[in-house]
Amino acid sequence: MQPTTDMPKFARALLLAASLGLVPVAQAEPATTGQVVSLLRASELRADKLAAAPAVASLSAGAALRLLSVEGGWALVEVQGSATPAQGKAVSGWVRAGSVNWQAGSSVASTLTSGRQASGNIALTLGVRSLPARVNRHALIIGIGRYADPHTPSLPGTKLDKESATQMATAMQVPASNIRYLQDEQATGNAIRQALQELTDRVQDGDRVFIHYSGHGTRYNDPAAGGCVEALLAYEGGPSSVITNHEMADLLKTITNRTDKLFVMYDACHSGGVVQAASSVRTRGFGNNNDEGLLRPKFASISEECGRPVNVKTRNLVVEAATKGALPQDIIHISASQDNEISFDDEQKGGLATQYMRDCMLRDAKDLDNSGAISMDEIRQCAQAKIDKRMANDAHYKPHHLVLNGNAAFVPAWFGQAAVASVAVAAPAAAPVASTPPARPLTGEQALRQMFDQRDAKRRVQVSMGKSRLKIGQDAFDFAVQSDRAGYLYVALAGSDNQSLYMLFPNDLDGNNKLEAGQQLLLPRPSWRVKAAGPAGSDNLLVMVADAPRDLSALAGNKAGPFVVSLNDPKGRAQLGALMTTSQTAGNPNCAGAAARNNDPQCSDAYGAAMASVEEIN
Repeated sequence: MQPTTDMPKFARALLLAASLGLVPVAQAEPATTGQVVSLLRASELRADKLAAAPAVASLSAGAALRLLSVEGGWALVEVQGSATPAQGKAVSGWVRAGSVNWQAGSSVASTLTSGRQASGNIALTLGVRSLPARVNRHALIIGIGRYADPHTPSLPGTKLDKESATQMATAMQVPASNIRYLQDEQATGNAIRQALQELTDRVQDGDRVFIHYSGHGTRYNDPAAGGCVEALLAYEGGPSSVITNHEMADLLKTITNRTDKLFVMYDACHSGGVVQAASSVRTRGFGNNNDEGLLRPKFASISEECGRPVNVKTRNLVVEAATKGALPQDIIHISASQDNEISFDDEQKGGLATQYMRDCMLRDAKDLDNSGAISMDEIRQCAQAKIDKRMANDAHYKPHHLVLNGNAAFVPAWFGQAAVASVAVAAPAAAPVASTPPARPLTGEQALRQMFDQRDAKRRVQVSMGKSRLKIGQDAFDFAVQSDRAGYLYVALAGSDNQSLYMLFPNDLDGNNKLEAGQQLLLPRPSWRVKAAGPAGSDNLLVMVADAPRDLSALAGNKAGPFVVSLNDPKGRAQLGALMTTSQTAGNPNCAGAAARNNDPQCSDAYGAAMASVEEIN
C-alpha cells in the first residue's frame, strides 16, 4: 500500500526517485581537531588494544598525536606523517597510555571517555556523536576489587571497569548526576541493598536503568532451594554479603515494574572450575601470549561443597524476575560467562566482558542485519569475538561465553552506521581482508519490528483491522486502536513495495493524535482516506501509543502528499527509530528533577506498541 490522497502515481514517483536527506538525531560530522599530545618514547601504533595486535606504524619519540580516547591503559590516537602506511594520510590506532606525554595536551585529556562521546571527537566506526543525556536515565555501578577477607583474591581490573561502565552509561544517555557508584569497601551487601532501594525511590514510570556489577561471583548451599545457588559476593564476606539472583529479582521488582527497560550486566562468574587447585593463578594471575595483562578468575569459593558446578540451581535474573511478574521484553541481562565457565579480570584493562562490551557498544559493533541500528545481540557477538581472540591458544583456559537473556533486540542507543568511517584504523598491508557478503534488505515487517521490539511491554496496545484483504484500487484501509494508558498515537506503515516507511498518523490533514485510556479510536478519519494502491503483497502496520509526544518536524521535508515518509534503508530506519524512541518534552525544565517530574508522563520516553498486517490483492 502507498498512502495517497488521490495521488498514487505522484507518491510512487516521489518515493522511488527521492534521495531522502533526513536530519538524524545523531548525525555524522567531519572530524574536528582534538587534543594534541606527544610520545615520550618510540612506540608501535597498533590496530587494537592488544600488545600482540598487528602494528600499523612505528612512531618515534616526540611524534605529535591527536587524542581520540583513553580506554583501559591504552590511548586511541590519530597520527599523520610519513611513518604511516597511508602515504601521509591520517590513520588511527592504539598506543600504551603510559607512553603518552599528557602535558603536551590539555588537562581535560583525562576526562575523555570514548570515541563517540569525547568533546571534539566523533565515532570512528558508527560515524555519530553521542546523543544528549536524558533525565529519565539512571545507572548504578558496583565494583569490588578488594575484599575484607584477605583470603579472597583481589581483582585489580575492577577500578578500570568503573570507568568502562561509566562510558557505557553515558552512551546510553545517562547524565553524570544520575550515576551512583559503590567501590570496594563501599559495596557491602547492605550498602548494595540500600543503593538499590534509593534507586527505586528515584526511578519513575517509563525511566530506563543500567546496573553494572564487577567482582567475584560465588556459590553456596541453600537448603531452602534444594542445593547450591549462585550469588554475587559483596565486600565484607559472611552471610550478609551474598546476593543471589533470587534476592536481586526481589530488590529490583519495583524498578522492573516501573522502567521502560532495565539493563543489568554481571562481570563475574559462578563457577570455580579447576581454579580451586591453582592458588597462584588466583592470587597472582597468569599471562597468555595475546597480551601483557595478567588474568584472574572472577570466582570466590565460600562453600567447599558448591565450589564446582554440581547440583546448582542455575536460574538467571530474567527467569527470576519473570516469576515475580516481570516481562522479559523489558529486561536485558548480560552475564560474563556460562554457569560452568570462568570469566576473567585483566589487571591492566579490566574484566574481559566489560572492556569488550564497552568497545563494541561505543565503537566496534557492526550492523550485521543492515537494520540501521546496533542491537544488544550484535554488541554481544562483537564482544565475544574479542574474548575469543584474547583467549585463543591459551595454555590454561578456553574463552568464556557471554550470555544474553531477555530482550536481545534492545537498541541501547540509536547509532546509525556510516558507510565510510570519518577516521579509519589502518589495517596492516599484508593482512588479507575477507569480503563480507552484503546483508539482505529488510522487509517492511522486519523494519517495523525493530521499533516494536523497543516497546514497553507493560503498556498494552490493541489494533484490529477492518478487513484482512484489500482489493487494489477499490477497498479502503481502516483499523481501530485501543490502549490501556493515555498517550499520543503514532501509526507507521511499511508499504507492500518494501521500499518505504510512512508516518501515516498524525499527518498534515489530521494532527489530533491524543488518545485517552480505554478509548477506541477508528482510523483513518473522514478527512483522510487511504485506498489500496498496490503492488500486491502485505502491508504492515506499527501502532505506537507514547507517553509523551514526538517531534516529527525533523522529517517534515520528506512527504508523500500529507504523509511523512522515509526510505526503508538503514539510514531511514535509524532516523525514524531514533525519533520515535525519544520524547519531545523530556528535556524541558519541568523534567529536571525527581520532585519536579512527579511521575509526569511528559517526561517519559516509553511507549506501548502493537503490529498488524493486511494483504493487498488484484
